[in-house]
Amino acid sequence: MSHRPSRFHTLLAGLATCALALGGCTSSDSDDASTTSSSEAPTSEAPASSAPAEESDTEPLEEIRAYVPQTMAFGAPLSGFGSEGNLDGLAESTSVQNWDSLEQLKSALMNNEVEVAATPAYVAANLYNKGVDVRLVAPVVWGMLYVLGPEGTTPGDWEALRGQKVIVMLPGNMPDLVFSYLLKHNGMDRDKDIQVIPAQDGQQAMALLTKGEAQWVVVPEHLASVALMKMKKSGVNLTRALNLQEEWGKVTGKQARFPMAGLVMPGTLVDEHPDLVKAIRAEVAATVEKANAGDEATIAKIAETYSLPAPLVKDVIGRLQLEVVSGADAREEYEDFLTRLGEDNPKIYGGKLPDDRFYAE
Repeated sequence: MSHRPSRFHTLLAGLATCALALGGCTSSDSDDASTTSSSEAPTSEAPASSAPAEESDTEPLEEIRAYVPQTMAFGAPLSGFGSEGNLDGLAESTSVQNWDSLEQLKSALMNNEVEVAATPAYVAANLYNKGVDVRLVAPVVWGMLYVLGPEGTTPGDWEALRGQKVIVMLPGNMPDLVFSYLLKHNGMDRDKDIQVIPAQDGQQAMALLTKGEAQWVVVPEHLASVALMKMKKSGVNLTRALNLQEEWGKVTGKQARFPMAGLVMPGTLVDEHPDLVKAIRAEVAATVEKANAGDEATIAKIAETYSLPAPLVKDVIGRLQLEVVSGADAREEYEDFLTRLGEDNPKIYGGKLPDDRFYAE
């Protein structure tokens, strides 16, 4: 890896990147919509082996560069990138670097400065609809959002929010979009029934919570776990009042998850190196499988990379809902997610659903 966040504080600040959790770009960075839905679960990528990639007719790449936000949610799946064996023979070297803004990500993809990148779900569709030739290789993060509230709150009770102040991290982005969609479908008006206190990043959300500006906050993991621990130390006991993944399942009648973020690759690379798509998916799936199983070495690597205690990482991993599913297999669930999030503003994903070419087999 060529870069890693240095301190815990840096990570909290990094949660403010255009992608956390994967936050995504602001609505103003987006465009239009359409509709479709899904009911069946996609087929997950088969567990990856550490066997070298199959022989390819194309020349090995000089380097396979992965580009990810500075968040543990994507640091975890890519913590073993280049060391699992599935990319052997396909490139002379690998690296993992961080992107800090949507423009930086867009530039890297357009200028062939990266072979694979992690993006929030609707950002990938938005880039594609704006003419950036990217392909959805695999959704990986399947929902990790929570509403924390006062201890004693009945889990799943939306009415408990009525008339309350709610800190909403990254307004107009992924946490806010999912929360607002579910709030509306639980019979509440975001502008009338609650008082939203915006927080531009994880650090600000924590500061507002600590100051007592509100006892309710919409946050992703692992920040949710950190907030619970930090507030308890200060004498304030909070609870996971709303698991937004479970609430999504209740509202939609589908699985308690949604394709929150995933991997994309430049279209020309997918066309010229089709073997690379499956190899990259297998490489990431290998690490995901180990992390989900609580493999000590994998957990230790993630903890070291993000300067976090290993027990915290191990506790959080399961709530990240990591699973590598091919773009083609995830299409129905992905389209349903985009359509629902874009009910009020389809511009967030570019105004229309991507066509067949967008979904990598």
